[in-house]
Amino acid sequence: MDRNDSAPAIVIRSGRRGERDRLLTLLSPVWGIRHIIVYGAQKSRRAVRASLYTEGVFHIYDNRERHQASLVDVDVITIHENALSSLAASFSATLMCEIVMDHRGTEAPAFYDLLVDCLDVIDEDNHKRVVVQFIIRALEIAGLSSGYEVCPVCGRRYSDDEVLGFSDQLASPCCRSCASMSVDLVLPPNARRYVRDSLGVDFARSMQFSISDLMATRLMRYAIRLYRLSCSSPLRSAVALMELDGLA
Repeated sequence: MDRNDSAPAIVIRSGRRGERDRLLTLLSPVWGIRHIIVYGAQKSRRAVRASLYTEGVFHIYDNRERHQASLVDVDVITIHENALSSLAASFSATLMCEIVMDHRGTEAPAFYDLLVDCLDVIDEDNHKRVVVQFIIRALEIAGLSSGYEVCPVCGRRYSDDEVLGFSDQLASPCCRSCASMSVDLVLPPNARRYVRDSLGVDFARSMQFSISDLMATRLMRYAIRLYRLSCSSPLRSAVALMELDGLA
């Protein structure tokens, strides 16, 4: 039976569907990942519109016989204009949405809250720190964070000045003694302390931590490589971001 449905959601992908319509991918704490059609969005000025990164309460018509849903209306909360204010912010937002889709709607409420927090504050000046926080927190949500205090392989507590390596067997940071020789991924002491301490507070507080632009650059490169190795994901959208920041 067809029905109307409503839930909070955010647009994480928007693309053409034929000559007249658009296909939106939503992340919702209620629905998870959901694809909906916006009929006439490319031709009619009267069509309901929801641009990329729009957050709101989405009202849809669910046609179960045809296995598709269409947008009826949206009560907009915010459109996150700052996420499209620069190439750096835009590429970073695309990267975060790719990670969300990579998890196919699992842990949707946690990913939704994290993505909204990041899109609320992201801009050209802080995009590296936002990406770092999003990735390390996404790995924590997915149960792939080692905690950065104890080696997950041997169980030894790290010393203050210890450099971490990576275990491809556990797909996790570890002490250098347990690190895989085939993977060259290191985390210096100061960077490890930043990651550990920032994970110990909420996102808003973590963005108040002061680090240099050089450390932010190195941490973003580390976080992207860490995610690729931990989740066996190519993170295709990371290429443009790393090229923009001179990391490719």
